[in-house]
Amino acid sequence: MLSMHKLTVRDGYRYLTRQVAAGDTTLEAGDSLTAYYSASGNPPGRWVGKGLAGLGEGGAARLESGAVVTEDAMAALFGKGHDPLTGEPLGREFLNYAAPAPSDSGVQAKASRAVVGYDFTFTVPKSVSVLWALADDDTRAEIHRAHRDAVTHALKFVEEQVVRSRVGPGGARQIRTRGMLAAAFEHWDTRAGDPNLHTHVVLANKTQGHDGQWRSLDGKTIFGAAVTVSELYDVLLADALARVLPVSWSLHDRGTRRNPAFELDGIDDDLLAEFSTRSAQIHEAADQWAEQFRVDHGRDPSRRETTKARQHFTLTTRPAKQVHRLTDLFAEWANRARARTGREPSDLAARALAGSYGRPLHAHDVGPEVRAAMAAQVLATVPVKKAVFTTFNLGAEALRASKLLRMATPVERRLLLKAIITDTSAACVQLDDTRAPESRRVGEDLFTTPEMLGAEKVLIDAAETARAPAHPAAYLQRFGQRAEEHLGSLAPDQRAAAEAVITSGHLLDAMVGPAGSGKTTTLAALASYWGRCIGPVIGLAPSASAAHTLAASLGAP
Repeated sequence: MLSMHKLTVRDGYRYLTRQVAAGDTTLEAGDSLTAYYSASGNPPGRWVGKGLAGLGEGGAARLESGAVVTEDAMAALFGKGHDPLTGEPLGREFLNYAAPAPSDSGVQAKASRAVVGYDFTFTVPKSVSVLWALADDDTRAEIHRAHRDAVTHALKFVEEQVVRSRVGPGGARQIRTRGMLAAAFEHWDTRAGDPNLHTHVVLANKTQGHDGQWRSLDGKTIFGAAVTVSELYDVLLADALARVLPVSWSLHDRGTRRNPAFELDGIDDDLLAEFSTRSAQIHEAADQWAEQFRVDHGRDPSRRETTKARQHFTLTTRPAKQVHRLTDLFAEWANRARARTGREPSDLAARALAGSYGRPLHAHDVGPEVRAAMAAQVLATVPVKKAVFTTFNLGAEALRASKLLRMATPVERRLLLKAIITDTSAACVQLDDTRAPESRRVGEDLFTTPEMLGAEKVLIDAAETARAPAHPAAYLQRFGQRAEEHLGSLAPDQRAAAEAVITSGHLLDAMVGPAGSGKTTTLAALASYWGRCIGPVIGLAPSASAAHTLAASLGAP
């Protein structure tokens, strides 16, 4: 999987140099990264990206892909936006924007800070980390190579399809660039000491156009592509492992509002639980938050809200990390596995390696019937999450739909992905096909489905259809005293909203307001008045728990 967040000029840069570069171990100011690598046995960071070729121009020095990342080079590129070889600014320097002055209310707005980069963290599934922790050295080496290969080809996709900059008034026109500048750092374990093979790839917010000018990355496209890159890494890793090891994969349900987990067969849930301390901590915090969310809002949190909450708890629940050499970690993990299962690590690893070597597929091996079934799965899934979706959204779901197919090479995987997206988009309605080409962003063509447009028309027609009686405004005049009893405690804007619904004369009305504006309070008063003066009230909600909360809030079934 991939997690991604931006790094800012102050806190983000500190996070990069004090934690990411040091294996999630917080170094104090003045501590040496070189000393840390010597003590822990972790490998130093390495430079990656075609954009490295543009550094040091005009001089003999060059920064090659795979070269060691030094502290001075990080400080130059990610701290200031300078060329780490020449010290010259790469376009505009990164600035520390001054915090805005307090407003009349005394509240100070959040300070604006320049973005210095984006942290892409590629993490193997937990079952793969467990197999890597317990297997023999040869198997570990194959897993490590497969992870590196998957990261390399995922980054190739990022460089070709995601890394862009913008030019023109307001940055309206997106342009291709010469590639990315990035530093990759491999880590072995979690802060709780569990096996967790992962790589941080930090993209500098600097890229060189084909005109030679250095500009910032188009951050919107990077965020828009993140889920697609995550799904692509997962299938590339699975493909790479299946080519060298006798393993098989399956999907494991993780409950509502979460995508199924993609894990190796043969690693049982008990063993996964033993080495998932951090996941358990985050899950417990997220469950408590979700319960409180239902109480506060009268509904279940959305998928997006749940994802953001889990990202928040990932940061707030993390403990301080202890530095251990990898050989010591292997010994500790073996002992934990023995204590948990009563079996030798080699036997536990053998269960995951009990599969067979199947013939990997080429894109042309996936026939039109199978492609049509996968396209149908995409079209059944995407509109449930988004009314309007992009090419990147289709790509992410296409990769999920084809996740259990093992492809022969990364090229064949990309060809299959392109074919499914082509089939799927042909069945959709493109909403921006008349937009000027220069205003388009890669991967962000907008689509919907005929069914979604039909549903929208039903709602629009209902909002324009008058209901009986013809003069609902008379309700407020006729039941003036009762209106005061039920609506009198509302704030002016809340009462205006309730009265607008009562007097609209339409079959459908929508009441919209930001979080904390009192929508539930307004709805409860409206339901109380409606039930006494107009007719029965029935509440509808998207889940049983939300329905229970809504019933209690409205005093209605």
